[in-house]
Amino acid sequence: MGAQRGSGQIVLKRGRERRTYRLRPIPDAEKPAILKLYLESYKSAVQRYFPVPAGSPAAAFRDIASNYPVFELLP
Repeated sequence: MGAQRGSGQIVLKRGRERRTYRLRPIPDAEKPAILKLYLESYKSAVQRYFPVPAGSPAAAFRDIASNYPVFELLP
């Protein structure tokens, strides 16, 4: 996996297959629900990086949303 800082794109590799995606930054107002889902999906691996406990409502992520970069991958 590689990203060129400032290029707005990333290349993901799986085996010999490579796919290039454009990155769309997600605005802070849209991040709470995404961060909640991410934490709940990968709790055992990522809880230590979040001051909000898994199982919290999405609103609990509002104050920390700006601390976490979130991107949509566009083909």
